[in-house]
Amino acid sequence: MPFATVNVADARNRIKEIADANPEAKGALDEHRREYEFRKKLVLARQEAGLTQRELQSISGLDQRAISRVESDEKVSPSVKTLMRYLGAMGYQLDIVRASQ
Repeated sequence: MPFATVNVADARNRIKEIADANPEAKGALDEHRREYEFRKKLVLARQEAGLTQRELQSISGLDQRAISRVESDEKVSPSVKTLMRYLGAMGYQLDIVRASQ
């Protein structure tokens, strides 16, 4: 069976229409975007530190698979302890900051 061709722009527009019409869907989409952006920042921090996942493993003591899940697995939410170890190994700290409104 051939693969279906998907127009990404059309799909994004349809998702936006659904979210605009449904506050619950909008909330879920916003939450997904925030998590996606956070994980992108984690990867960027590691890359800017000049580290591979394996190198971060040796510094942080986290398993390389755990590092991969922190960076990419939307089904798994890392613990605060894991995030602190991940960030601390690169000289960052986890903090709470009031969001601008």
